[in-house]
Amino acid sequence: MVEVPPGGSGRKALVTISKLRERAERPPACRRCSGRSWWNGWRVVFPTVAAAVAGLVERWELPVPRAKCSSCKHGFTCYPPGIYPRRQYQLDVVAAVAAAVALGAQPLARAAGAAHASATSARRWTAWVASLSRPRELLAVAARLDPDAPAGAGLSIHPAGEARRSCAARVLAALEHVGAALVRRGLALAARTGLGRVLGWQHEAHGDVYGLVAGVRHLSPAMALGGKEAAG
Repeated sequence: MVEVPPGGSGRKALVTISKLRERAERPPACRRCSGRSWWNGWRVVFPTVAAAVAGLVERWELPVPRAKCSSCKHGFTCYPPGIYPRRQYQLDVVAAVAAAVALGAQPLARAAGAAHASATSARRWTAWVASLSRPRELLAVAARLDPDAPAGAGLSIHPAGEARRSCAARVLAALEHVGAALVRRGLALAARTGLGRVLGWQHEAHGDVYGLVAGVRHLSPAMALGGKEAAG
């Protein structure tokens, strides 16, 4: 299950990841038209990531390369593995805070404090997780990925209900099943939580980015290896 971060202020150091100012000879093909792309400079982002020590976070200064399509002129950023686009607080951090609220029954301010975030952010993240998908749909994905796994085991300890925390708890638990199934299928995933693994996989496989405010808000139905549509 998702770890619930302990109380306390945690650590949020600014870490410059200069060694990542490296890139392949050519960027990947354009996701819009599959055309060839060329490198088009760099941008610097400042993601807040889960540190190696559980319950602690770090703020990185991270250069990431930009590319542009030669055909449709679409510009895009090529993020390294484990860094999710358009999000300062990365998915493992969000998962830990939401888990502290939904699974650990921590007050919003205490849960958010471990990530140096606000109680408002903790409330919004919990609501966002609760609305990402239906647990039964996630468990169906886990069963397709690994038919022999006991998908859904342990989910019953989180009572069903319409309350936001209850919904978030069940979604987080179901995401852990999918994330574990992906790892058993041999995918190399940098994230440690089910939320990070599943959304990271969706981004790498299909280009989907799930925004908190704008953009796609619910998990794609194309949740199967190879991009096949989920049945019914």
